[in-house]
Amino acid sequence: MSRVGYIDPNVIMETRNLKVYFVKGGFLAKKQVTKAVDDVDVKIKKGEVLALVGESGSGKTTLGRTMIGLQRITSGQVIYNRDGSPIIIDAKSKVPKHIRRELQMIYQDPYSSIDPYMKVYDALSMPLKYAGFSKKEMQSKIEDSLTMVGLPLDILPNYVFQLSGGQRQRLNIARAISLDPKFLVADEVVTMLDASLKGEIVELFKDINRKTGISMLFITHELPIAKLVAERMLVMYRGKIVEAGSINAVLKDPLHPYTKALIQAYPKISPETKDVIKRIDVKEAEAAQIESKGCPFYHRCPYASERCLHEMPKLKKVASDHEVACYLY
Repeated sequence: MSRVGYIDPNVIMETRNLKVYFVKGGFLAKKQVTKAVDDVDVKIKKGEVLALVGESGSGKTTLGRTMIGLQRITSGQVIYNRDGSPIIIDAKSKVPKHIRRELQMIYQDPYSSIDPYMKVYDALSMPLKYAGFSKKEMQSKIEDSLTMVGLPLDILPNYVFQLSGGQRQRLNIARAISLDPKFLVADEVVTMLDASLKGEIVELFKDINRKTGISMLFITHELPIAKLVAERMLVMYRGKIVEAGSINAVLKDPLHPYTKALIQAYPKISPETKDVIKRIDVKEAEAAQIESKGCPFYHRCPYASERCLHEMPKLKKVASDHEVACYLY
């Protein structure tokens, strides 16, 4: 059994030197290695909603899936602190069956995550049945979860395809929380919803967190959404955490060039700021010739030095609630 050392009793989910690599090719073809998650250390406190932001392909979803045991680990550890008894997941182990229902995930697409030809009752009862609940318990949990997400009980006989996109996402949320999870990964859960519905779903997650105390990893690429739902944020780029801290610290005083680019790229309403958006292009010719072993943002960073190419900076604390992985600090 792997050793974990000290575990903070206030932390429910932790990763240590976590790596998830995908290898393509081999034998006749040249191997290509994609470092989806590369040496990541994350701590999520009990009852906390932690926002994970970054562009598409940065490794956010892979990190979330790995935390709950849906993706095999290349190296490192995921530690689930279950009531003071740590459950260790590494490259040689899996999530034990008896705790799988305590780690749940809500997916981005409300249309493909549930069979549209299932009835609402069946979609909710099936995971409860597999978890071993009695019919009486199932009925109670179905009613409680639907009420919590704001769906009427009279939709239970309906087919899933009869529901709107917002209702389907609420159904996804109800199905996850009906199992009484301790840790929840919400993966871009508002991305495919209308702007008018996003605020409602965000408020729903905040309400669920307040009432149940579920710890959450809230994955999003929308910075305003992250600001509304979480108090702490991680910024991820090409498998690395490049900045971390409180929402206010990161958004008001971004330090890493990538975080600054994310904020500058977001649409502005004020006429005074709309023309200051900067475009950071990849240095294509240089990137094709040199494979960086250092900072993954090297080929796009306007401040990159030779050291950045060869050595990855570690997260450095620059304030009590702010860390950055950059040699500029």
